[in-house]
Amino acid sequence: MNDTSASFCAVPAYLNLCASSKVLLLLPALSLNIIILASVVSCLLSRQGKMRRNVAVFILGSTTCNLVSLGLWPMTIHWRQHGRWLLGSRPCEVMVSAKHLTSSASFHYISLITFSIYLTVVCGCRRLVDSRLFLALQLLFPLLPVMLMELIQWCLGSHVDHLDPVNLTCFSFINDEVMRGLLLAKTVVFLPLNLYFYAHIVHTIAQSAKLLHRSQRVNVHLAKMFGLISSITLTAHVPGAVFALMNHPSVCQEMVRELVLDLPLLSSPVILLCMNKELRNQCMRLLQRDSSRLYMEGKEKTTRERSKTSAGTEMMFA
Repeated sequence: MNDTSASFCAVPAYLNLCASSKVLLLLPALSLNIIILASVVSCLLSRQGKMRRNVAVFILGSTTCNLVSLGLWPMTIHWRQHGRWLLGSRPCEVMVSAKHLTSSASFHYISLITFSIYLTVVCGCRRLVDSRLFLALQLLFPLLPVMLMELIQWCLGSHVDHLDPVNLTCFSFINDEVMRGLLLAKTVVFLPLNLYFYAHIVHTIAQSAKLLHRSQRVNVHLAKMFGLISSITLTAHVPGAVFALMNHPSVCQEMVRELVLDLPLLSSPVILLCMNKELRNQCMRLLQRDSSRLYMEGKEKTTRERSKTSAGTEMMFA
């Protein structure tokens, strides 16, 4: 059982710094995910939307998982502040299971977007990618690793209650063996696979441009874009996996682990914006529409105030 006693960290200012860093991470992450969710929904509802349906569904899945994970943080903050889990065992288990599911599914949805691009560009399997059966399999795939590992734990009898009945302390999801297994699989298998997809897509496009004697300007731009995506992916996912594989951390270490494990909440929307041009355009249209609406409302308000002032002046001189 993980000891969450504050005596393991003798520097309270360090804990406050970690908490402040967490807030600085979560607020931009929340804003970005809400903007992307609103943009995708607006694109799907609009007849002028050019975003492919399967890509839009994956973006919706990844963004929804991020927002669910962000929405669970008030429960965790309450636990951190009081040192006791007063909400009962059921909310504790819900939080742990939801964290497992959302952190795994969000990463895999972005990986499946890359896999779809790989099949389309490198393998020429556009019909397969656009089929409903393939879409259904891809939507279910992110849920399977969590369900499989939970089932294995139940069958082996190693599933533990995440609520300590004496201290009413709820385990954080990062202390669970299922989470460690998922992070290990992601770091060892899926991250290198994603990097291979990025490199092969850029290589195929460059070779196609050479054969057709086209300009390499677009390929240079794509290479820079995929290089940026690769660096963001490694920076966001590798440190969290390394920290999560450590055993029996102190409170100081656990605060850092929670911070780095939630870096994908901010990096995932950034990667989605880098990947999809239509998503970027839709976000810009949405933000411009909101800014123009606010400008028009402010202008109407100013006009009304001026008319009221002029009317009052006329009444004074009448």
